Amino acid sequence: MSMDFQATLKILGKQAKKEAEQHRIEAVEAKKHEEEQVDFAKAVGAVRPLKNSQRYETPRPKTNLKPRPKTENSLSEEDYFYVGRDNWDEPPASFSKNGQGKNDIQRLRNGHYPVVADVDLHGYTQEEAQQVLNGFIEFTKKRGVCGEIVHGSGLGSSGYKPVLKNMTRRWLMQHPDVLAYVEPRQGNDGAVRILLKRPRREE
Repeated sequence: MSMDFQATLKILGKQAKKEAEQHRIEAVEAKKHEEEQVDFAKAVGAVRPLKNSQRYETPRPKTNLKPRPKTENSLSEEDYFYVGRDNWDEPPASFSKNGQGKNDIQRLRNGHYPVVADVDLHGYTQEEAQQVLNGFIEFTKKRGVCGEIVHGSGLGSSGYKPVLKNMTRRWLMQHPDVLAYVEPRQGNDGAVRILLKRPRREE
């Protein structure tokens, strides 16, 4: 009887060691993943809001796009991309250009692309958020093709209408450098993971 008990203890001991080692490996990988990500807001610092011009700019055509400056670290005001303040309908949970790119959406969901930067838009007005998004796109493009944007679910908005969420997703749908976005975590619609076009190599 005691032999069976000793054998059981050995088995339990081995299982405990195996589980402890597995937890250690997972903790190391999680820490490594966290270190690889860059917090855009911390890296860039405080945002200075642009003057509210109340202007509406139609989406830029795909042809004859105005080239962005290559020698400057930040965009000038006229290079910023904006969408109007229309009462947007609820945008889709996932999106890809021209209704295609199912592989892009699936890869984004599966974590195929490393998230190189993230930003939280809580506390910004619509115009300030668009300013931040413009800078975030450029910041992310210099480091990779995938970033994560936290815009919130909008449950605390007036009339329970998600203003920032709707604006952010419509902005992403119209931006020429954004190929796709998805909700990174099932059951949480307060964030999106985005896929950007790869920069063209200069010849």
